[in-house]
Amino acid sequence: MKPNCITALFATLLGMCSLPSLATDTASTLCASTDKVVFSCPLANSKKIVSMCASSDAKRFYYAYGLSATPELVYPARDQPSDGVFMRSHLVYGGASGGTAYSFVKRAYKYIVYAAAGTGFQDGGVIVQRPGDSGVAKKMQCQSSKIVESQDDGIIDRTLKW
Repeated sequence: MKPNCITALFATLLGMCSLPSLATDTASTLCASTDKVVFSCPLANSKKIVSMCASSDAKRFYYAYGLSATPELVYPARDQPSDGVFMRSHLVYGGASGGTAYSFVKRAYKYIVYAAAGTGFQDGGVIVQRPGDSGVAKKMQCQSSKIVESQDDGIIDRTLKW
């Protein structure tokens, strides 16, 4: 190989190593191995994980919460359709900041899974509210810089139709 080719190859490989990884650590998601991660993070001060997942064909979505080996809540249940269950909101803040929130109502509670990022910050987690009450019944934040969000255009397009 010529010196210029070696230099270019080395620079390319070095650049690839410095890119953030979009692959997910299976320990940080509750999505089935054949499913796609929409959003996932390990929760701060906890061993629990929160995930929004899509089936491999992106026709069914579900929320999962709990320990990696034994989720406490999977909604809707695996044998139930997810049509009309979730809502998606685009979060807009001042400057170059924004994010996404996914929500659903189960029994007497509204669950909001969110991620927001901007210059110098990243935040995400789950907020649980009683419907009609703007107060927070419970807030669980993601571990700092451990948020994984889908970059898959097909998944994003499907959630935009909710």
